[in-house]
Amino acid sequence: MELRIFTLPFDPIMEGFPDELVKDFCINKKVQKLESQFFLQEGRAYWSVAVHYDVLEKGTEKNLDLDEYQKLLYERLREWRKETGQKEGIPVFLIATNQQLVDMVRRKVLSIDAMKGIKGFGKGKIGKYGKQILGKVKAFYDEKKPTETAAKEDLPF
Repeated sequence: MELRIFTLPFDPIMEGFPDELVKDFCINKKVQKLESQFFLQEGRAYWSVAVHYDVLEKGTEKNLDLDEYQKLLYERLREWRKETGQKEGIPVFLIATNQQLVDMVRRKVLSIDAMKGIKGFGKGKIGKYGKQILGKVKAFYDEKKPTETAAKEDLPF
């Protein structure tokens, strides 16, 4: 496990702490633990944030056993998660981890009840993101159906 410490000064203009550096840093890491400490130095307010993490090497995600069709859905869910994280100003792993997305793809999650079976997806996450995720999954399968049907109709037998 690695450790990175950030010290964030209070920004009176934005009336908060500029946390973009921490968010950007965490995007491609598996965060194990976050610790924070507020302190004052010479009358200025600071947050010190310690990030305990593991490095995720590119291509080591646990989606290696997904077929090409499933990988396409996985990538679309990742794109949605990234856009949502940027809009909300939060790290993507707080929305859903890569493993949770893989599990959704593998299980072909098409209902809220099915989503409840994904480890780490409780009432809060389902309430906040469930409909959006289901919309993406259903749209993906609806979009792919005509292609599959057309391919079957093109068969000479």
